[in-house]
Amino acid sequence: MEIASFFVGKNKKENLKKLVKAYRNCQKGENKMTIEEIEARKKELEKRIDEAKTTEELEELKTEVEAVNSEVPDGKAEEVKEEKVEEPVVVDERELIRVGSETITPIGNFKEERKMEKKYTRASEEYRNAWAKTLMGVELNEEEKRAIGDAVGTTATTFVASTANAQGINNVGLYIPTSIILALNERAEQESPIWRDIRKYQVNGNVTVPYLDDADDAKFYVELAPTANEGQEFKALVLTGKELAKNIELTWKADQMTVDGFVNYIIDELYDKMFKAKITAVIYGNPSNNEPKGLTNGVTAVTTGATPIDTIANVKAGMSDKAKRGARVYISSAVADAIRYYKNGEGNYPYLVGLPAGVEEDPFLLNNDIAVGNMKNYVWNEQEDIRIDRDIDMRKRTAIYGGYQVVDGAPKANAFGYGQFTPTV
Repeated sequence: MEIASFFVGKNKKENLKKLVKAYRNCQKGENKMTIEEIEARKKELEKRIDEAKTTEELEELKTEVEAVNSEVPDGKAEEVKEEKVEEPVVVDERELIRVGSETITPIGNFKEERKMEKKYTRASEEYRNAWAKTLMGVELNEEEKRAIGDAVGTTATTFVASTANAQGINNVGLYIPTSIILALNERAEQESPIWRDIRKYQVNGNVTVPYLDDADDAKFYVELAPTANEGQEFKALVLTGKELAKNIELTWKADQMTVDGFVNYIIDELYDKMFKAKITAVIYGNPSNNEPKGLTNGVTAVTTGATPIDTIANVKAGMSDKAKRGARVYISSAVADAIRYYKNGEGNYPYLVGLPAGVEEDPFLLNNDIAVGNMKNYVWNEQEDIRIDRDIDMRKRTAIYGGYQVVDGAPKANAFGYGQFTPTV
């Protein structure tokens, strides 16, 4: 009988009895099988213990081992080592691997392997900490180094400037963590209804946005009458890339802060320096200055109107019916105050509690400006999120954080109205 056949099939216990009997006969010289053959079979049993995949199979094999050890005479064979029958690693049932109808316990520390295989993104807390520490010049731990490697494709954590003869290290900069970008955008949307309402994209590269500028309306027909061909006019917004940059300079003393303190400081500075510049560009940007095209660019401002409400009405009167669809009115803080504190002929303040319906205050509108339109008709694209590079000025003992982003935006043609209220003195 083959050795392996002793340990497979439904008659494993019967085969075990035969094995013990054969061993005794061998001791008496009544069987041609040698002790070496018996020992080989025991090694086969040990191997099966090592390869056991379920607790039930392990328990059954342990019983067989005990039976063999109890039958073999003392000093004639080595017992199976105790460490060979250790309990398997206890794992959560959700961590078992299923192969066909078999359920297999993973080999080794499954939880540790799963931790090592974790992939980090710019939304990971580890990347946020690594990003802040790198900009601060603080050493990273191994997990933070892996986070940067996964998120930006490099494990370089020290900035080295390029020279004429050598390529720099980490010259692509570190992109801001997703949590900070979301915080910046949420803050901007809370402060600027215009920024909140515009159409935003994130496409890496130049963007052409076609849109239907004009088309025939639908008509009613009698039964079986053919539908007329529709006349359509398409136009397109072409967005390229405008470079937005700003340096934030800190002295070495001010640069020594905690990670959370640094993150909060950077959020404030980036908002003040870069997000405000983007919102202003949406409203007033001039392509001649390499800026995105603002919604007021090229629009003649309406200046007539004895009151802010009159000026708003005059602005809307000059707009097409199509431009008025879904339009809202956005006014500067100065115009909002003029409305709130307006006193009618009876000595009452009709708008002190709130502005008229469909009118919102946007502090990024300057002076007494008024913008009217459906902000979905303004398209903004960011080719990539803001990135930051760090440089050291030894002469001045300062750390310079350079923010950089490529963006562009433009309004649809003839989609917005623009007014400037002229208060009477």
